[in-house]
Amino acid sequence: MISQRGFTLIELVTVMVVLALVSVGISGFVRTGTQIYVDVAERDQLLSESRFVVQRLSREIKSALPNSLRVASNVSNTIQCLEFVPVLWSSFYFDIPVSPEPADDEVKVVALDSTIDSYTYASGDSVVVFPTAASDVYGNASKRFVLDSAPTEDTNDSKKQILTLQNNVQFATDSPSSRAYIVRSPVSYCVSGGQITRHTGYGFNETQDVTLSGGVLMGQNLINDLDGDAIDQPFRISESTLTRNAFVLTMFRFELNDEFAVFSNEVHIPNVP
Repeated sequence: MISQRGFTLIELVTVMVVLALVSVGISGFVRTGTQIYVDVAERDQLLSESRFVVQRLSREIKSALPNSLRVASNVSNTIQCLEFVPVLWSSFYFDIPVSPEPADDEVKVVALDSTIDSYTYASGDSVVVFPTAASDVYGNASKRFVLDSAPTEDTNDSKKQILTLQNNVQFATDSPSSRAYIVRSPVSYCVSGGQITRHTGYGFNETQDVTLSGGVLMGQNLINDLDGDAIDQPFRISESTLTRNAFVLTMFRFELNDEFAVFSNEVHIPNVP
């Protein structure tokens, strides 16, 4: 008679219990590893998005027209916007019509060096001379004038270029350093609803507009309290003095699924009027 041996019920239950314990341990290990990966991915996403908007904004501010920066909020403090005018090209002029000189529609400047600078004319571009306040840029009709066409070379001197204006004009005053700036439409960065958007192409307005629609999404997941303390405001401007240029303080707080990132920058404006 052949003897047949098998597993007893107790042995089968024991094996099942051991396998269950091992499975629980393995699943816990896998779950922990997966959660670590998700946390790292979310942290990397948060840092990448926030660094992008901070670096882009800082780069644009550094090329802003002196004294063109201004900040405004809506009545309910749910929107805050930083507005500035980007400089496309700057040069030194030889002479501008300032009273009592007769009005003129031409300004001669040092020619553009294509190896250093690049500028392509577009309709609506303006020349600005000696802006000492935001009102000089957005509302003063005697310091910013619209160009009529692209700069042309002076036929008598190839080192000079002629800026032709739309009308005969008189500038309010000379620049102490004879600087002339060529600018285009203002740019606004607005924070609202946890997002920061970039707006342009809306033109010059004497009163800053904080109700701009559309725009390009530059960042999200912001948790700044726009109605709270000044230190939590995304944008603050420190005006220029006799000993230093103006600078912008930006402070962005980001949060994504309990991951936090705080960026606090001080961006100096290197240009002078």
